[in-house]
Amino acid sequence: MKLDVKSLRTFSRLAHTGAERAAGSLSTMTGIETYVDVTKVELSSREAVATRFEEEDLVSVKIGFEGGLEGTTVLAFPRDGAADLVETLMPGAGADPEGDLAVSSLKEVGNIMIGGFVDGWADYLETTIDISTPTYVDVDGHEPLTDVDHGTEDQVLVFRNQLDSANDAANFYLYMVPTAPSLDTIVSASEGDDPVPLETFTSFSSMIAEGAEQASEDISMMTAIPTEVDVSRLSFVPVEGVPMAVEDDPRTGVVLEFEGTPSGYIAILFDEESAESVAAALLPGSDGEAGAEMHQSAIQEIGNIITSGFLDGWADTLDTTIEISTPTYVDDLGPAIIDPLVTDLAQSQEFAFLIDSTIRTENDEFTCDIYALPNEQELRQALEQLAPA
Repeated sequence: MKLDVKSLRTFSRLAHTGAERAAGSLSTMTGIETYVDVTKVELSSREAVATRFEEEDLVSVKIGFEGGLEGTTVLAFPRDGAADLVETLMPGAGADPEGDLAVSSLKEVGNIMIGGFVDGWADYLETTIDISTPTYVDVDGHEPLTDVDHGTEDQVLVFRNQLDSANDAANFYLYMVPTAPSLDTIVSASEGDDPVPLETFTSFSSMIAEGAEQASEDISMMTAIPTEVDVSRLSFVPVEGVPMAVEDDPRTGVVLEFEGTPSGYIAILFDEESAESVAAALLPGSDGEAGAEMHQSAIQEIGNIITSGFLDGWADTLDTTIEISTPTYVDDLGPAIIDPLVTDLAQSQEFAFLIDSTIRTENDEFTCDIYALPNEQELRQALEQLAPA
């Protein structure tokens, strides 16, 4: 199977249209205004998907689909949110979220919403897609994508939609995972020039993971605190949706620009507590006004080292040189930090490849999020270099 930017744009727009239909179905059913927050076409590992479900304590409704397209759709709710939604639909049912009444209500929500989502894809392809009977899945001990085969060992192409409600009662994720032949069907309906094999995107995703591993080792060496890479993902997102894909919490860190093949921006962000921990590990005992300056200097230094480790592997793999700028210290809400970078990219591109990796310590002493936004056209050149002969 081969993908190109035109195909990815089609995927993204279809996912957004389907999510809007699903949101409309929920609004009609519950009277709760629901809207699409962000839509991603995400190349991710099955392990990363399972980790997200476990960490966020999600319960889900899983529905298969077949006909013009085949695959699996998963509607996933935070456990508390699922109980609130069920209570809205059927007062009293939320008191026992695992009870038959609550589970039955959530399955009906999934059936109606996923039906609307899949119908949008069927309309575009001028085909018929049938959905199966909903299955309730408590993620505890279950991997939500076990029955999906993309023809790759570990990587899956996921259409991940985050929907939010006006009263926060129905925030959830909607995953769609078509099989490899079904992805071919969609690509053939939208294919542009010189598509890139999916294996190339997988190779690039592996390169991202290796860069994150190197950055993790560099943090461990600098701070003497063992770290590990929690997740690395490559997503394709409408430019205006990138800030919404970043945690809406205060973040401290650095922003750098990189130039080469590809060029772009990278942000190394810590939550406030993690920033304090990592600065203290580098400069123990600093306090007062001078300490604040030292703290900022420490964050800039570690940001510089992490960026170098993250990008050096890319340069080696692509046999190119990637130069990085002096790190700029940032302290703001996550989306506000990312927004100026996106504004610059939006002058030349409608969609963005978002690379995000998370590095954390075993005891949660600190967490580091890495966001990279490469230039779309130059990333294409890099992918061409990775394409098999």
